Amino acid sequence: MPITVYYATNRNETGTAAKPSFGPNFHAKGPHYLRFGSADVEPPTKPSGDYKVKSVYLAPESLPGAGSKAKKSVLGSREIFDELRKNMKADKSDLLLLIHGFACEFTAALERAAQLKQDYGTAGRPLEVAVFSWPADGEMIPEVSYYQDRDDAKASATAIARAFLKMLDYFRVIGPSQFCWQHLHMVAHSMGNYTLRHALQEIIGQYPGRTLPRVFQNIFLMAADEDNDTLELDHKMARLPELAEAVQVYYSSSDRALTISDTTKGNPDRLGSTGPRTLTNLPHKITLVDCRNVDETKPELSDSRHQYYRKRPEVVADVRQVLAGMPPDRIPNRIFIPEKRSYRISAR
Repeated sequence: MPITVYYATNRNETGTAAKPSFGPNFHAKGPHYLRFGSADVEPPTKPSGDYKVKSVYLAPESLPGAGSKAKKSVLGSREIFDELRKNMKADKSDLLLLIHGFACEFTAALERAAQLKQDYGTAGRPLEVAVFSWPADGEMIPEVSYYQDRDDAKASATAIARAFLKMLDYFRVIGPSQFCWQHLHMVAHSMGNYTLRHALQEIIGQYPGRTLPRVFQNIFLMAADEDNDTLELDHKMARLPELAEAVQVYYSSSDRALTISDTTKGNPDRLGSTGPRTLTNLPHKITLVDCRNVDETKPELSDSRHQYYRKRPEVVADVRQVLAGMPPDRIPNRIFIPEKRSYRISAR
């Protein structure tokens, strides 16, 4: 049975009305421009199989104005938000928002969203999943693709902030009587954390001098290709915890992809390799999870110990417990390392 996931994207439209799709560049109307939709993804038929996108739906959008024949606004975001709210209310499911990382094509983003929906969700705690897909080019050309994706990740910050603010506006429009009262969570993987940093700064610009709205139950920073001082500095992600009840930082010192980012790209130490640079003044709502013993995946060469957030059963099981509301010190298969203020997941 296909898995339905949702998306927002600022990528260029490459398909047709009947078969919409999106490419590796920004939308023709600019990097801030958003389209919303859904997709059906076929799950693998065997454990080692792949997820495959079966169909993509693009929500219609029209706005009155110069050159437009539309007499009233039709917002794709409203249609998708309404559908998500309806599903969450009916199934008592939480919503997980995914920001993917480097070298991830549009279809791959949908497939990863489907995998998280299937693996992070349980029969007792189902999930809806939506992905924000920024224009990572899906290629691995040394010294070219990384910097291009990094530039595109930063330039996508305005679009991600707009999607977030659209969601807050939707909450205000429908009012508490129409809320589904389920939790929202976010996962940012790899370079998606760099995108999140810049989106956070855009959001802060909408709330000058004010506390940010606490929208998420959990924000997961997975294998973050982001500076390890980011949680200290206001111009990076020091204010991220204001958006959530808890922030979960999953990292591994043997993540080869981040070692390459550190040593060959001239970046500072990465949050996804070392965890935070210092524990001084680190908010208690931030939980650190060391994945060094559970980061190896197959094929190891292509994954570079960087995809454990979705490929290692121990990490998936750990995330499920967090989503279920289990306190950090009661989650099975963890060892607490006091000097690191970190929990280390044990290999099975």
